[in-house]
Parts: sequence; structure tokens; C-alpha cells
Amino acid sequence: MKKLIFFALTILLAMFGLSMASQAASLWGDGNLNLYADDCAVQVGDLLTVLIIEQTKASQEANTATNQNFGIKLDSGMFLSEYFPGLSPHYGDEAGAHGNTNRSGVIIAQLTVKVTEILPGGTFRVEGSKTIAVNGETEIMTLQGIIRPQDIERDNTVESTRLADVSISYKGKGVIANKQRPSPLEWLLNWLF
Repeated sequence: MKKLIFFALTILLAMFGLSMASQAASLWGDGNLNLYADDCAVQVGDLLTVLIIEQTKASQEANTATNQNFGIKLDSGMFLSEYFPGLSPHYGDEAGAHGNTNRSGVIIAQLTVKVTEILPGGTFRVEGSKTIAVNGETEIMTLQGIIRPQDIERDNTVESTRLADVSISYKGKGVIANKQRPSPLEWLLNWLF
């Protein structure tokens, strides 16, 4: 009989322990984790990473040529020819100009941006910035643009070439950036001449 009571008590304790274990907290928390959903940006405040790969190249060339002539020839017997014999003024003017401009640039970076607005049609307005300071030099990168949700990859990234109305700015401040700008005297001389 003691064995039977001990066996029944063991079964009851095991069942009670299992019921308590089923009420234990999850290791994954109470968040919105779904094993079958993408972790892509879908609402205002969500973050996504823009892979900035921009390469620009521009060239412009202009040529100008002008020519102007003016002449006066007086025949004998005219009023002025009596006072100015051999008067034959001539005026000429020629001008030419040539200009050539070449510019190229490459930016390769990654920048995490925030969805700031969901526009009609379901597109996202995004913006973000990054500031990096090293040895007294500060580099500031900003990005603004519009992204279609279908352009966002599974790893929550989008290429910068897929953004509409994009504005990418990369500026620097510091000793090196200051040396790259002309001094006020150089600027004035360039403006005057």
C-alpha cells in the first residue's frame, strides 16, 4: 500500500511540475518575433541600411569664336576728304574662348536610415546621417530619399541607385578640409581676374 501511495504521489508531482513548466516564460520574450516574417522596414521609425555605391563622371566643353570688322573709305571729292586726305579708318575685333570642365567622384559607404513617412502609394521617405570624427577631422554624411518597399532586400538593405529623389551629401571639416578651400585673398583675386 505504501508503494501505491508513493507511486500516485510521484505521478501527481510530475503532472504538477509539467503544468508549471508549460507556464514558464519564453526564451524569446513577448516581442513580435515571427519565424516566418522578414525583418524589413514596414512602418515609420523602422531602420534600414542603404548601400551607397555612387560613381559620377561629367564632362563639358565649350568653344566660342567671334569676328567683327568695320571700315570707312572716303573717295576724293567728299567733304571730309578735303580736310583729312587719305582718310581710310578701319576697325577690327576678334575674340576666341575655349573652356573644358571634367569632374568625377566615387562614394562607397553604408548608412542606416530611418523611415520618416509613408507616402501615398506605399513608398517610404527615409533620411539619416552619420558623423565620424578622427584626429580633429569631422566627416558628415547625410542621405534623404524615397524607397519602394519591394526594393528592400531580405537582409533589410537597399542600394542607393534604387532611391528616388535622393540627396547624398558628404562633407568634411577640419585642418585638411580647410587647406582645400582657397583663402579669402585667393578668392578675391580669382573673382577680380
